[in-house]
Amino acid sequence: MYDKLQGIQLIPVLRKVPYHLCQDLVKALSDGGIKAVEITMDSENAIEMIHEVKTQNENLLVGAGTVLTVQDCEKAIEAGAEFIVSPSLNVDVVNLCVEKGIPVIPGVFTPTEMQTAYSAGAKIIKLFPASSLGTKFIKDVKGPLSHIQIMTTGGINLETASTYLVAGADIVGAGSDLIKKEWLQTGNWEAITNEAIAWIKSLD
Repeated sequence: MYDKLQGIQLIPVLRKVPYHLCQDLVKALSDGGIKAVEITMDSENAIEMIHEVKTQNENLLVGAGTVLTVQDCEKAIEAGAEFIVSPSLNVDVVNLCVEKGIPVIPGVFTPTEMQTAYSAGAKIIKLFPASSLGTKFIKDVKGPLSHIQIMTTGGINLETASTYLVAGADIVGAGSDLIKKEWLQTGNWEAITNEAIAWIKSLD
């Protein structure tokens, strides 16, 4: 069930993006080569955005982020979310996703949590906040836990993103360092497209 995420190295995180700007933002990101986006559940109209973005962008992988409860997970999946991301480990959420065949990426911070998540069925985990742990942690933990794929999110910018992949991470999640607030507020979609292109190039 994780096949659809294979080969994707960058996932923009759309957190609290105004509803009326969401489609324009997604188009700008897609024009820059983005293949997947994460829409966080703490965004206003998150369910509507997930549904509409997926409906209007068939070739884009659309996931739900900041999924903290089973109830939110169910709502996100019903809306069309194709993968689920959490900032923490809720085994009940993992179990539900495994049952429904939906890729789930729970947030963890320790090797024990990594293995617990993996044993529950999460083949990819989210190290959060990644910048607090650093690339050395990833390199060290991939020794004994090489069977677990890693998504890193939190405090990562264009200059440091590639170092996480070199250290052993598989996916980088990027929020405000990719989707700059001033560009979003002014509708500078070209700048966002160019930034996405720069991020993807840096990760090659």
